[in-house]
Order: sequence, then structure tokens, then C-alpha cells
Amino acid sequence: MTVLLKITVLYALALALAFLVERLLEILKSFYDLLDTKFDWYKFWTVRAYKTRNVLENKLRVVEFLGPKSTAKLLDRFREKLLNTSGEYQGELPVISGDLVREMTVRTHIRILGMTFGVFLAIWMRVDLIQIFQGAISDMTHWHLEIKSEMIRYILTGIILGIGSEPVHKLIRTFERRQKRREAEAIQIKIKEHVQ
Repeated sequence: MTVLLKITVLYALALALAFLVERLLEILKSFYDLLDTKFDWYKFWTVRAYKTRNVLENKLRVVEFLGPKSTAKLLDRFREKLLNTSGEYQGELPVISGDLVREMTVRTHIRILGMTFGVFLAIWMRVDLIQIFQGAISDMTHWHLEIKSEMIRYILTGIILGIGSEPVHKLIRTFERRQKRREAEAIQIKIKEHVQ
């Protein structure tokens, strides 16, 4: 029972830390958005959009290989994913906006910052989800995953925490399903032994 309690507490702690990282990142992004609005940094992002356009056109020759229609579809997908806008643009000319470049850059940096903060929290609080994951993998299959270095396990746990609460929640549900399956198998074995 104490093992189950320890695992449950570890799951709750991991989920709480993932929520903490998410909320912190939201506050930092809101603060950055405030500074961006106050100091008119849109000019910087417009210049970056022009530079990105030049790199895509001249150095990578994306339009030459893909064609304008395919490039426009690709950029529209980026816009839809990053800016949460529907694909209203139907033209063939690919358009790179300052908002698109800004959002892509900010999200990338926020993600890296979140993973760094998650690693810091995992090391500081000694949270090790990978050790439980290793046990679950070896129970489910004959393939054994073993990471012996405690620091590497903390770093991987921190990256999981930094990605956000949704992946942590999925990981916890996977562990719980495996535990229930294991308990059901043990009950079936006991029933078969009792019947015989």
C-alpha cells in the first residue's frame, strides 16, 4: 500500500508542477505581450518577417521547388496552428507576416524556457517519472528500458513537466491503465488457481 501511495503522491506532484510551469509561462507571455504593445516591437517583427521571406525566397529557394501555391498552403497551416486563425487567405502568393514570425519565435522560446524550468523543478524536488515509466515498460513488454543515471532521468522528467500538464496527464493515465490491467491479471490468476 505504501508503494501505491508513493506513486499516487508522485503523480499528483508531477501534475501540480506541470500546472505551475504552464501558469508561469502564461504570466511571462502576458508580460511580454504587454511590453510588446507598449514599446511597439511590431516594427522589429516586421523586419524579421522580411528577413525570413528573403531567406525562404533567395537562400532556400522554397518557392522555386514547391511553387507559390504549395508554399502558401504551408504558410497558411503555420498561421492556423500558431495564430489560431482559420485559413481565410485563399490566394496563391505566400504571405509571411510579422505576427506569424513573432508567434513562432515567442512560442519556441517559451517552450524552451518551460522545459528548462521543468528540469530545474525536477532536480530540485527530486521528481523521477522515468523510473516509474521504466518499470511500466518492462512489465508491458519484454523490452527493457533502463536509464541508470539519476540526473538524466531528472532531466527527462523535467522536459516532460515543461511541455505541460496534458502530456503529464496522458502519461499518468497510461501508468494507471497498466496498473489496473496488472491487477486484473493477478485476480484472474488467483481465480484460476482457486478453481483448480
